[in-house]
Formats: sequence, C-alpha cells, structure tokens
Amino acid sequence: TKERYSRARRIEERGLEMTFRCERCEKKKLRCFVDTASGRCAGCIAATVECSLFVPEEEWERVAEEKEEKRIALARVKIKAARLEAELLELEARERKFAR
Repeated sequence: TKERYSRARRIEERGLEMTFRCERCEKKKLRCFVDTASGRCAGCIAATVECSLFVPEEEWERVAEEKEEKRIALARVKIKAARLEAELLELEARERKFAR
C-alpha cells in the first residue's frame, strides 16, 4: 500500500497531467496524472483499480515532442509579431511627426 501511494505521488510530482481524464478521475473530479511507463494514471494506481486511460510510452513521447515543437513555433511567431508591432509603432511615430 505504501509503495502504491509513493509511486502515485512520484507520478503526480512529474506533472504529466492529462488534458482529459480517465473515467474514474472524471467521475470523482480528480486531476489525472499519467504514468508513461504503465499508461495508467496515479489515482488508479493508488486505488488499485483498472484505469480507462491507456497511453503507450512511445505515443506519449511523440505527443510531448510535437507539443514542444508547437510551443517553439508559437514563441517564434510571437517574437515576429512583437517585432512587427514595434515597427508599426515607429511608423506611427514618424507619421505623427509629419502632422506636426
């Protein structure tokens, strides 16, 4: 029992929270943290019940990599947008000078 609870705690500490929950966590309104090694969530491991969530480790890693790539792409777009906004502000400032 102690081993199960400590394993569940370690899984939660890793912070791999699912954006969707297994049936048990959904029903009990719990946060659902996946253990990529077993594909089960911390709550179901602690309770020793069958988990409706099953994510193979390879699939989880693939999704995590894709998510990281999307975050990087988004950051690049934000940087570009910030540069364009700065350029626009400079043009507006020049425009105001013309009006004076």
